Amino acid sequence: MRYSTIYSLLLATAAAAPVPALAQAGAPPSEARGDAVGFPDDIIVTATKRAEPVREIAGSVTAQTGEELDKIGAQGLSDYLTRTPGVVFNATTPGTGSVIIRGVGTTTGQDIGQATTGIFINEVPLTDPSLSIGTPDIDTFDVDNIAILRGPQGTLFGSSSLGGAINYQAARPDLVDFGARLQGTLRGTRHGGNGGAAKMMFNAPVVSGKLGVRGVFVYREDAGYIDNVGTGDDDANRTVTKGGRILATWAPTDTTTFNYLYLEQRQRTDDSGYRQPGLGGDLRKSTAAPEYSTFSTLLHQLRLDQELAIGTVTATATRHEKKTDGLIDLTGGLSDALFGLAPISSFGPGSSKGNTFEIRIASPAGSTFEYLIGAMYDRTKMRQSQVIYAAGLADFVDVAGPLLGLPADSGQLLAPNDLLVDASLPVTAKEIALFGELTYNFSDQFEATVGGRLFEQRLVNGSDAFGLFVLLNAGQYEQSISGSRKWSGFSPKASITWKPNEDLMVYALASKGFRFGGSNLAALTGIPSSYDSDSLWNFEVGTRADLWDRKLLLDVTGFYIDWSDIQLKRQLSGINFAQNAGKAELYGIEASLALRPADGLEINSSLTWLDATLSEDFDPDEIDPANPVIPAGTRLPGSSKWQISNSFSYELPWADVTPRLVLSHRYISRAPSDLEAQSSQGGYHLFDARIGGKIGPIGLTFFVENITDRRGVTNSSLVPPLQEYLVRPRTAGVTLDVGF
Repeated sequence: MRYSTIYSLLLATAAAAPVPALAQAGAPPSEARGDAVGFPDDIIVTATKRAEPVREIAGSVTAQTGEELDKIGAQGLSDYLTRTPGVVFNATTPGTGSVIIRGVGTTTGQDIGQATTGIFINEVPLTDPSLSIGTPDIDTFDVDNIAILRGPQGTLFGSSSLGGAINYQAARPDLVDFGARLQGTLRGTRHGGNGGAAKMMFNAPVVSGKLGVRGVFVYREDAGYIDNVGTGDDDANRTVTKGGRILATWAPTDTTTFNYLYLEQRQRTDDSGYRQPGLGGDLRKSTAAPEYSTFSTLLHQLRLDQELAIGTVTATATRHEKKTDGLIDLTGGLSDALFGLAPISSFGPGSSKGNTFEIRIASPAGSTFEYLIGAMYDRTKMRQSQVIYAAGLADFVDVAGPLLGLPADSGQLLAPNDLLVDASLPVTAKEIALFGELTYNFSDQFEATVGGRLFEQRLVNGSDAFGLFVLLNAGQYEQSISGSRKWSGFSPKASITWKPNEDLMVYALASKGFRFGGSNLAALTGIPSSYDSDSLWNFEVGTRADLWDRKLLLDVTGFYIDWSDIQLKRQLSGINFAQNAGKAELYGIEASLALRPADGLEINSSLTWLDATLSEDFDPDEIDPANPVIPAGTRLPGSSKWQISNSFSYELPWADVTPRLVLSHRYISRAPSDLEAQSSQGGYHLFDARIGGKIGPIGLTFFVENITDRRGVTNSSLVPPLQEYLVRPRTAGVTLDVGF
């Protein structure tokens, strides 16, 4: 399903060379030490809410600069997350994919409540505090860097980062030099249509050294490749992405910086791009109507950075909004249960609107005693609705109503315009927290950090529904339920770091993550009225080594996760709800290396081994006796045991022309798509190639993605019928990039 709601009625009974990143005021830009482009020596990130080199962070952090993302042709989550150790992206329709880090997930679709991985832009949360509206997939053009933090980040980022967090850092204006960049792409997909993209960036210092503006615009069309034999539309799953951002920086003094960010992105998919096996082709589906979907993200942020003698004070105020809508064809799953009525269409508008405020102070780096202390407040309103129409329902009730215990000729009264149900779930969440980290440097070689987050959340939610479905299930035509919950607690963190020399770091880390609970508000016997918060402890030991005069960077991490009171997405009589399902244990090893044996030559590789299973039996008999016990040892959804990523890049630094070759490979092993193992995904290799070069400011790149045209399943669900989302078939194209 593309969106979750309590009334879902799926009844079981029925690259070219870019312009280098420009200097930013307020936060240092990402930059690499050394001469090779994009080699990740000292990328500066704000993953710990202070600017510091990524390789000095005592934790599992992978960062990619905008320059690196351009080199591999990345545009969205599926392009770079699949190259990150320990991270699985369950790609579906844009806006509804889910991210699982280190196996911390119980569904490869959308969670009923809060997602397990936090999505942040400039440290602002876009993961909903309760009801999950969707996952923003912001285009990466002109991004400064993207940091992927593995393991719980509850201390600094809060409840929306149970398994980890992804933080986009948008490139800020250069206050001194003008700059511009244009990028155009044409691409064609085998068995599908043609698409392309037009992107631009413009940077202008309005007042030199004091005031600057940077604007980004993106238009991208991803061609469809799934034929809908039911509607007669070929290449039906076309997606159009458009939007951009404006960033303004004002630095009135050397110690004061104001930044404003406006970001907006909209995506529309003409028809959901899953396939249904058994329709006479491997890229076909059949629905009575196009299953369109829309997803939009809007962000306004004002930020102040003030340098003081005791440290840097940062204050942010953010308005964040997300909206989604779409149609799901339920004819195949419900027509038999509804006496052959067809078509049956479900509409699912949803929204999330909120304000987030944060203030913190970070001490200067390099002192014996370092600290970061802050406070945050968030208030977000969410609403998910579902409206289902069954063609001919009103006429059917007129004729057959007495057989169902309904008055005769009451079709238009009980099912106006063939309405089956109109349901909405409004939620208001308020969160307040105090957080901080304290670091003591015993010497140049040893340091210890302790931190924690003291939090409280208040949740008020309700369920408003009316229609024939409510009447038949609850005995009344209209039903309204409300509830409220409150959670409070403390999320700790501690680490110790040993640096015997500047080329080696070893650390040990213990951190706790948490996720808020919620109310199910479904008036069916057997469904619990609420579900509790779940939490986990993450223990890891890692090392970072810079060898051979920094020609080889090697990272190795081992971790163990103890997860309690897991929130599990379940379904009873067509109603989705959440239930706490015991415990799980997760073990893993993550390793990555970056090798630069010669100028212009770079090799990157990563390997992940993961064992993520239930550590005790889960017995759903008390809710649905027909469901079997899920035994201990059951693998968690989407938790592939093996992940591998390799890339080879060679650039010749000639005087006038700079040719570049990039080859890449990715592998993900098979994993269940749900806890009951009704369907599976993964088990495929992907190979990509890019070749191009630049002459002065002009770059040209030819590329082929998914060279072997593999039908890799990125997400699978048995709704029924079986629906499988696939990696894009072989796609070839060309990109022209011009920078000034």
